[in-house]
Amino acid sequence: MVREVQIKEVVRYLEQHCSEPLNLEQAAKIANLSPFHFHRVFKALVGETVAEFIRRMRHEKAAQSLMFQDKSVTTVAFEFGFSSSQAMARSFKTYLGVTPSQIKECQTVESYSALMRNSKIGSILRKNRYELPDGLSYSEFKLNQSGKVEMKTENHPQRTIAYVRVVGPYGENYEPAVQKLYLWAGAKGVTGECLFIYHDNPDITPADKCRTDIALVVPDDIEPSNGIEVTTVPAGSYAVLRKTVEEKPQYGQFWNQLIEETVAQGIELDERPCFELYHSYDQQTGRADVSFCEAIKV
Repeated sequence: MVREVQIKEVVRYLEQHCSEPLNLEQAAKIANLSPFHFHRVFKALVGETVAEFIRRMRHEKAAQSLMFQDKSVTTVAFEFGFSSSQAMARSFKTYLGVTPSQIKECQTVESYSALMRNSKIGSILRKNRYELPDGLSYSEFKLNQSGKVEMKTENHPQRTIAYVRVVGPYGENYEPAVQKLYLWAGAKGVTGECLFIYHDNPDITPADKCRTDIALVVPDDIEPSNGIEVTTVPAGSYAVLRKTVEEKPQYGQFWNQLIEETVAQGIELDERPCFELYHSYDQQTGRADVSFCEAIKV
């Protein structure tokens, strides 16, 4: 698949430059993706965020250098972008659960391997895709395990929406906006589909800057008022995953599933915002019937 080949090229680039500050534009260019979509596609295929991948590579390569090259801890620290040997020691202890000195003290490959197997990274590797068969991507593995693709493609019409914008971490402080929107709609006798529209990728945009539009589909001729804005969601094609959500963590899980399945099908993502379309929502239990909609090019 073309997209997987491009991501593999990005992986090779990041492996070679993991000790340097991330050049996001260059990495996204290699993948032929916008920075917004690059993070999401990378995680779907690799199983880690870009930041997690770089952090892991830096620590793994630094550990290898400490063990197999005749270099001081300080030299290795500077080579791999740490500000000092003390900074690297703290980072190793936090991320790996071992110190650079413990690695340097290993006299044999066997003792080094045992140390790393019992480290934090050893536990992580036993749980994630890096112990899958060679050539099998994370998304392919998950799809093969489930035995089916649940994502469908749909053409959505243009929608006129009334909305209240919330700026801040996704999933937080939505209630006041929902109440404001529904009070306004009730006064006007308006009912319509509810959409939560997401404009930013939290892997790129600081959490306190992420934008969510809490929206209702309304008649085309409705006028904005009382702090309620009106705009249109353009018509277009979407990859759609309809799910019943019973717990908040499932939202993230279902978004990841949608991206994984979309990428695995070789479908190109579009620049239009993604959104959740709510078919029903129980305020008492939080149970929701939701379509997760990702804009695509066809």
